Amino acid sequence: MPSLNGHSWPQMPVITYVESVSNIWVHPSSPKKFPMIQEIHEENSDFTTIVMRFPDGSTFKTCNAFVLGPYLSAVYSGDFNNDGIPDFLFIKPTSGCGIAGEQYVGVFAFSEGKNYRFARINIWGLGPQNLVLDPKTKNFRFIHTTFKQGLCSDGQYHNFWVHRVFQWNGVAFQMDKSFPPTWIQYLNRPNHEPTKLLTPELKMKIWMEDSESTIEW
Repeated sequence: MPSLNGHSWPQMPVITYVESVSNIWVHPSSPKKFPMIQEIHEENSDFTTIVMRFPDGSTFKTCNAFVLGPYLSAVYSGDFNNDGIPDFLFIKPTSGCGIAGEQYVGVFAFSEGKNYRFARINIWGLGPQNLVLDPKTKNFRFIHTTFKQGLCSDGQYHNFWVHRVFQWNGVAFQMDKSFPPTWIQYLNRPNHEPTKLLTPELKMKIWMEDSESTIEW
């Protein structure tokens, strides 16, 4: 994760759900008071479905991802939209490519009164470390990570993790322009420092040349 002015980002308070039995996730201390989460594969469907079953009998569903790969690997809950009602992040691993990083599909469930609005993302690396707080407003922010490669100012090609900060506007994620994207060179050692190998023009060129730049929220 990138640093924030040389310091760690304030973390969003979350509750880590536990897998009570295979592929069924529940609240760690009060499983009967909060929803049960499960990813299922409905017959004749090309996709899996995430199901939220609440104690009052209400159920919410959303399409998740192609059937390939394992089921959910983690579930987190927190008040992401600051309305006093639990929101959720469901994490499904998809694949890796030999660079000590793994791709994930993340599904957010944001409360809307008695309903939920879902948002699905694709990302490199996903966990509670991506769920942070704006240090000024104390509101939820999401750090999205992608992987880029391009020609740099030293005349060589290098790889980079690109971290962008997003906020939830009630309908979709949008970039928080208060925090510009952070480009960190991929090295064979821990590295959290923004690169000096790229000018703004080179960053834009690399970003636009990469067919993987578009993220569907």
